[in-house]
Amino acid sequence: MELQGKQLAALVKMAFSMAAVDGKFADEEKAAITFGMAEFGLSKELILGCVAVAKDMEVSEAFSILSSMNTSQKKYATGFLATVMAADGDIADDEIKMWQLICTLAQFPTMTVAEALNFWKNN
Repeated sequence: MELQGKQLAALVKMAFSMAAVDGKFADEEKAAITFGMAEFGLSKELILGCVAVAKDMEVSEAFSILSSMNTSQKKYATGFLATVMAADGDIADDEIKMWQLICTLAQFPTMTVAEALNFWKNN
């Protein structure tokens, strides 16, 4: 799967929001985000740059970018976010609600958490 720089930064912005919504940003969630970026072939320096862009990005810009992605990219993004959510072994209700909200606002395809995790794992 190929995502451009701003697409990846927008996805990371949402991953940070979703991971922290339960009041804790677990090391496993941070590792899942970093691993996800590394899957795109980003070096450590590029990962840090992407994180910086994500932190400075406005939420409205992130949703605009995510909603303009193609269907395959959106499925991949849904799976990535589900993977981050499940990384610490405890999917909190607030994380599910945030995941669903992000997926709705970004116009991602409707998927269950299991479907999203399976798509991420196999693509």
